[in-house]
Amino acid sequence: MVEEIIEYLRRSGWVQQSVEAVLPDVPRWERHLHSRGVDAIPALPSRSWSAANSRAHNELVLLMMQAHKDRDKSREHEHRNLTRIRPYKS
Repeated sequence: MVEEIIEYLRRSGWVQQSVEAVLPDVPRWERHLHSRGVDAIPALPSRSWSAANSRAHNELVLLMMQAHKDRDKSREHEHRNLTRIRPYKS
């Protein structure tokens, strides 16, 4: 799955230097994704998405946001709610 994550980053528009910067973290990302029920990385581009692909995409996007050097805490917060890493506050 590590190679699929790397390919996903490249197809998402990450430049080679950005991909190389997170390479040490990718095995941890893989373990995290497995622990969250993600078994496959969706191919990009894709015209149709299954529920599993949408979940994998959302989980990957959150990891990508957290790895970015210019982090947007508000967007990360919203995405953690979307992926249910943290439940919504009532």
